[in-house]
Amino acid sequence: MPATIVLWSIVGLVLLRILYERIRDRSLPPGPPRLPLIGNLHQAPTDVPWVTYRRWIQQYGPIISAQFGGNTVVFIGDASIARELLEKRGHIYSDRPRMVMAGENLTKGMHLLLRRYDERYKLHQRLDAPVLSPRASKTYYPLQDLESKQLLFDFLSTNNFQMVYERYAASVVYSLAYGIRLHTGTEPMLKHAHQVQENFAYAGRVGTWIVDALPFLNHLPSRLAPWKKTAEKFYQIERALHVGNMQTALANKGWNWTKEFFKSKEAAQMSDIELAYNLGILADAGLDTTSVQMRMFTLAALSYPEFVTKAQKELDAVVGPDRLPTLEDEPNLPYVVAVVKESLRWRSIAPGGVPHATLEEDEYLGYRIPKGATIIGLFWAMALDENTFDRPLEFLPERWLEKPEDGKDRFANFFGYGRRICTGRHIAKNSLFLLIARILWGFNIRHAVDKDGKTKEVNDMDMTSGFVSSPFPFEAIFEPRSMQSKEVIENNWHKTEKDVDVIMNSIRDKQISMGLNVRA
Repeated sequence: MPATIVLWSIVGLVLLRILYERIRDRSLPPGPPRLPLIGNLHQAPTDVPWVTYRRWIQQYGPIISAQFGGNTVVFIGDASIARELLEKRGHIYSDRPRMVMAGENLTKGMHLLLRRYDERYKLHQRLDAPVLSPRASKTYYPLQDLESKQLLFDFLSTNNFQMVYERYAASVVYSLAYGIRLHTGTEPMLKHAHQVQENFAYAGRVGTWIVDALPFLNHLPSRLAPWKKTAEKFYQIERALHVGNMQTALANKGWNWTKEFFKSKEAAQMSDIELAYNLGILADAGLDTTSVQMRMFTLAALSYPEFVTKAQKELDAVVGPDRLPTLEDEPNLPYVVAVVKESLRWRSIAPGGVPHATLEEDEYLGYRIPKGATIIGLFWAMALDENTFDRPLEFLPERWLEKPEDGKDRFANFFGYGRRICTGRHIAKNSLFLLIARILWGFNIRHAVDKDGKTKEVNDMDMTSGFVSSPFPFEAIFEPRSMQSKEVIENNWHKTEKDVDVIMNSIRDKQISMGLNVRA
């Protein structure tokens, strides 16, 4: 008899749960059918998940929902809906989902990307804003000029474009944040930084940590929670990197962001560890993003070589053979600008989007968007929307030279949305234009060949599945377009100022002359 009572009690609880879920889900956006208790967990993809999510959007509509355990996820596959919710209603959609392992255990709540949208987050925004503004970002050109000249010079002796791109991106951001140039791309601190990024990516993997699915388990003591030991080990590694770089920056002769931040009223409200993490996350954000996007561009140059010829024709007409392109040439190079935009659309480095979360319940198109729901603007779906992009899988810069049809709101938010938009986007845009313009000016990019002279083909859909998605390894040959272009590259590199302290102090002086509020 007691066993029967227990059994019927369990059955009753399950039925009540199913009834609750049906009521809860009734007014949500449509989506794939859910199972009781687990929702869509059994359908959660692990390999290139954005492909599956786009298929759901094509099947169920431009805004859909799925239930992964207790977490409601809303996917947006339409640019106009993404702007309406993530930008115009930013006061509701600017939070982040809770990530126990990566956000709380590993980074102790100090990772800027994962911070909740609260007053502390806004304090960090105010700290970073002066050095990342559009006006300030333009003053960093002398540094980008130097590093891009080394990049061109390096291509005269190597085709290892992944290392060349990584060195450029890392040296730019480390010079700005810490006053440290990275000359080779093999420096120990850069290897340390990549280890930190690998640890963070591992800690942030969806489905790896039971504590992310069942947050109450984080109250267990460390001896019963092995993930805490892993997180603490990773934290000590990351802490040592950020604190060490900050101390080095303060001792350097030239101006840098670290010195600037230390003089701010915002930093006075932070501990040294919190400030070191702010600087470290800014530096980490610049390590992979630009370099991976440049690998996407290189992949496009091999897959759709027609655009390279068109861009070079424009560069030859506007810039000529005797000098390198500069940022001042940008208004006169519309096709090269279109190449940059198409690179960002064609293969986003974050095709799965960057998750937002709702701070309160909302309603849109008659659908209920619950408080605390995860909201994902699915870049992959918006970039491949056939209603706004003709032949979306192809690399066609020309699409950015034409105005969209009336009423068409096409995806162009390559750096995110609203109050969580990428703060370093102005620096990134300048780097991408300068690198793409100068590489196309100076080099032909062609397929590598094997020992028998057979072309090594590339697969432009072969991408990794991480938060930052990059092409799987492939090869390319960078060949100077002429002896004259080779000589211009060599002369520019040999004659350019290479002392990072001199360059950084000149940047500070430029900002002062522009009336920017420089404190250090």
